[in-house]
Amino acid sequence: MKRLAVFLLLLVFAFSTMPLSASAIKSNDAEFEQFLAGINWEKQDYLAYLKSKNWSLDEFDTVDELGTPLTEEGVQLLTATLDLTRAELNEILYEYGDLEYGQDVLDGVYLIFIEDVEYSIEFYLNDGAGTPIDAINLQELMDRFGFTSEKELEEFLQNYSDSLSNYDFIEDLESSIVFYTEMDDYELELDGLFTELGLTDEEVERLVAHLETLDFEDPAFEQKLTQLSDRMMAMEEFESADELTAEQIAEVLDIYSDMIDLFELRTAYFFVKDGQKTAVSLATLMTLESTEGADLLIEIYNLKDVFLADVLLTADMFGSDLIVDTGKDLGAVETIIATPSVVQKPVEVPATQTLKGAKLPATASDFAAQAIFGFVLLLSGLALFRRFKVGKNE
Repeated sequence: MKRLAVFLLLLVFAFSTMPLSASAIKSNDAEFEQFLAGINWEKQDYLAYLKSKNWSLDEFDTVDELGTPLTEEGVQLLTATLDLTRAELNEILYEYGDLEYGQDVLDGVYLIFIEDVEYSIEFYLNDGAGTPIDAINLQELMDRFGFTSEKELEEFLQNYSDSLSNYDFIEDLESSIVFYTEMDDYELELDGLFTELGLTDEEVERLVAHLETLDFEDPAFEQKLTQLSDRMMAMEEFESADELTAEQIAEVLDIYSDMIDLFELRTAYFFVKDGQKTAVSLATLMTLESTEGADLLIEIYNLKDVFLADVLLTADMFGSDLIVDTGKDLGAVETIIATPSVVQKPVEVPATQTLKGAKLPATASDFAAQAIFGFVLLLSGLALFRRFKVGKNE
C-alpha cells in the first residue's frame, strides 16, 4: 500500500495552492553561493539550467538537495566510471521510469543532477540491494534523525504499524523514516488544503467516516486504485491546464468518473454568484471558457443521497496555479522512498472521445479540466488523510 500512499501524497501536493516554504533557498544565500563555488558554476548559469528543466530554486529547501548539473563531459565521465555505454545508461533509466522513450540522460527532467543519476544507476544495477544493518550504521542513522535509543526508534516506527524487524538494509530503514516524516509534514498541509476549500471539521469527519466504510485493504479495491495511480502517472507533465490536450482532458474525466464510482460518491455542481446558486451539469462545465466571476460549488453525497460535504472552488482559483507539474514531484518522492517507478505508456484514444468512448465536446475548456482535476485531488487528499488516521491509531 506504500505505493498508493505515495500516489495520493503527490496528488495532494500537486493541488496545493499554498505559498512555497519560507525556508526555500534564496539566490543570494551565502550557502548557495558557497555551493556554486564548490562545483565551479556561475549563479545565472545554474539558475538557467534549473529553469530549462522546469525547476526553480524555490523548490529546494536546503543546498543539500542540490547537485551538479548534467553536462556532456559529466555524463561521459560517469559512463566510464560505471563501465556503461551511453545507450546502456539511457536504457536503464528508461526501464525504471526516469526517462521517456527515446530520451537521452541530458534531456531528462526527473534526475537533473549527476549525483542523482549515479546513485540511481548504482541502486538499479544492484537490484535494490543495500547495506546490511549493523550496530554502527544503525547508531549513525539514529544520531542523524535524533533518536536516542533503539527503543525510541521502534516506538516511532510502531506509530506507522512498522518495526525494525522489517528491515535488513539500512537504506530501506532510512527511506521509511524519511517517508514517515514527510507524511507528518503533509498531514499539516492537508488541514490547510481542506480549510482553503471551505471544508469544515464536521464535513471532513463525515467524508472520512464514509471512506472508512470502504475496504481499502480489499485486493480488488487496491488494484482499481493502483490502476488510477498508473493512469495519472502516465499523463505527460504540464504546467497549467491550458496545456492539456483533448486526450488528456478525456483521461482526466475518466479518472474522475472512476474515482467517484470507486469511492461510492455522487456529486452535484452549482455556480454561486451574488448570493445566487444555479445548478450546472458536468457536460455544461465542459463547454465553458470561464466561470464569468462565479464560484463553483461541488456538493458531495453518498449513494444513499446523504449529504456529506460541499467544496467551494472560488473564481480566482481558476486563474492561479491550481494544477502544477506532478511529474517532477513524482520523481522526487519516488527517489526519497527508493521505489523505482514503472513506465506506463499513455493509451492512445481519438482526440474527441473519452477512453470509454463518450463524446468529448469540441469546445472543452481548461476551466472544466481544472475543476474536475481539483476534485480528484481532493478525494485523494481525503483518502490520504484517512490513511494517516488509520496508520496512527492501529
